[in-house]
Amino acid sequence: MKTMILGVSLKQLLTIFVVSPLLFVLTVYAVTSIVIQSWAVAIAGVLLIQLFQVVCQVIVSKLIRVFGVFILLINCFIGYGLALWIALLFLPGFETVTLGESIMIAWLYALIVTIIQWAFVASSDDFLLEQFIRTSKKSSPKAYDSPGFIFVQLDGVSSHLLDWQLKTGNMPNIGRLVQSGEYAFETYRTQIPSTTPASQAGLLFGTNDQIPAFRWYERQTGKLIVANQQSGAQLIEKRLSTGNGLLADGGVSLGNLFSGDAAESIMVMSKLQGNTGSKATMGQYSRYLSSPHGFMRLFILSLGEVVKEIFQARHQRIKNITPRVDRHASYMVLRAATNVFLRELQTTIVLDKMSRGVNSLYVDYLDYDEIAHHAGIARPESLDALSGLDKVAGILTKAATYAMREYHVVFVSDHGQSQGQTFLQLNNGTSLESVLANTVGTNAVQSDTDESETYTAVRNLASQQKQFRKIAPQATRSSTTLQSKVVVTGSGNLGNVWLTEFTSRPTKEQLEQTYPQLIPKLLATPGIGLILVHSKKQGPIAIGKEGTIQLETATVTGKNPLASYPSALASELLRLRAMKNTPDITIISSYDPSTGEVHAFEELVGNHGGIGGWQTDALLLHPKSLRIKKRFYTDGKLINSTTIHNIFIDWMKDAGQRKA
Repeated sequence: MKTMILGVSLKQLLTIFVVSPLLFVLTVYAVTSIVIQSWAVAIAGVLLIQLFQVVCQVIVSKLIRVFGVFILLINCFIGYGLALWIALLFLPGFETVTLGESIMIAWLYALIVTIIQWAFVASSDDFLLEQFIRTSKKSSPKAYDSPGFIFVQLDGVSSHLLDWQLKTGNMPNIGRLVQSGEYAFETYRTQIPSTTPASQAGLLFGTNDQIPAFRWYERQTGKLIVANQQSGAQLIEKRLSTGNGLLADGGVSLGNLFSGDAAESIMVMSKLQGNTGSKATMGQYSRYLSSPHGFMRLFILSLGEVVKEIFQARHQRIKNITPRVDRHASYMVLRAATNVFLRELQTTIVLDKMSRGVNSLYVDYLDYDEIAHHAGIARPESLDALSGLDKVAGILTKAATYAMREYHVVFVSDHGQSQGQTFLQLNNGTSLESVLANTVGTNAVQSDTDESETYTAVRNLASQQKQFRKIAPQATRSSTTLQSKVVVTGSGNLGNVWLTEFTSRPTKEQLEQTYPQLIPKLLATPGIGLILVHSKKQGPIAIGKEGTIQLETATVTGKNPLASYPSALASELLRLRAMKNTPDITIISSYDPSTGEVHAFEELVGNHGGIGGWQTDALLLHPKSLRIKKRFYTDGKLINSTTIHNIFIDWMKDAGQRKA
């Protein structure tokens, strides 16, 4: 039981009048050699610093509205030092202390505070939980008619990977949830394409029928749509939203591509333009992130990520670990942004919203997906990121037990990942677009097969305000013209080809007449396993090296080309080919069942988008009290993220949060 004096705990009194003044005296002397003679001056200094820090936070909250989230990032590292410098101006004997010295004092102070926190708190993550508990206790009690829902997307984590890591004991927090019988662990099969835009659209809106790839060409407008660019995300949301998405009725969308019809969107790609509410909301969290513990923790962890990336990338090269790709210097910054700053910011926001009793919230953690793309799906650095997500799971589920409102915390992934040599590596530097250009006989090829998916998080931050868009600019290739004879895009091991000389999608017969060597050449190219086209006589078909299958009737000629893809369903491929903007030619890389390897048409080790391996096997981890009704299963399986959306809505209706 805590001892309270005038409503203030003994711990807080000791911090204000003993620990903080002592650290203030020591750090000021260490940097400036100024000796503080009076303990009263030290206490006054501490109180003034706290006062001016509050003032600085008010100013920062206003500036974020104008200059965007990067003001928050800057404030994390100099905000406390600035408040300290202003406070020193009001104390006798500190007239000569400069702003630079004040920032040095703040950093030294923060380093000591951080060490103390890590020494006396079980883990640094518990500091977030302690803050949440304090905030919740200060909140006015309120009666809620229904529980709230927190949906946590573990981006790119396959059910197989989670199952393996649970068995090894590397996921202690999630492991306890499952082993205690409190949570149920389910697998669901994603749709094709097995990408974040398609899956998240299904999860948030309950439909994803018109998303044929991560990037696709629309013949009617002559434009290339890229789902993780602002214009692409806005277009998708406009087409899919009915106003009754998962987060309708007062929900919050955090760090996603789409809003899910939420009342509040924070760092959501489709809602970045003019979304001052998002920037204003983030201003509320600058106080923690610029606190002594907060910014030093961010700095240490960010520096650690950069150092680990340098070492781990070098280790892969020296040991000749394959498959691997080049990991550029910019990726070090990106890794620190997603694994440290973004994770910390998102977790802080989720906890704040829970303390305020939000109805529902959906947040996307990119940590694992980002690193697995570059390092591989089960490499040490990827598993370390997964361990970080386990810590987040522990924080959020513990917070739910202290919240003023009852909360169901649900974990879901949008897809898994498979890995293998890239198509470019397999073909000794020859890309898919080069193969097509040589076969069709043209240099007019518009291609988009890079790893731009990994920059979604940075764009979410940088695009908050036009002054910072040059940091992560929108790609200029987002609009192509009909002058390009061939348009090629990559979505992991799913390749997409459009021949713009045709005014409508060409049939197999038209392709054979115009370019008789095109299909045979593609099938003979290493790394290509399946080609999907439309036949005038047979309808949508899948063609392999030794046979074909009619997707509507499952009629096989020769050897079934789907036999190499054990879990592939003709109905899934048929659904893909029926989409309005589906490619003229859909290409799926070859797949080796013995190794699980596929070949991305992008320079990524871990990849997803097509079929083969773990990429289509996603996870659903939910409280057992939330039961899944039999009608949601197809032959005993959960299929497509749209089904998971319907399950979520069903739970919310049963809980009384949505109308039945």
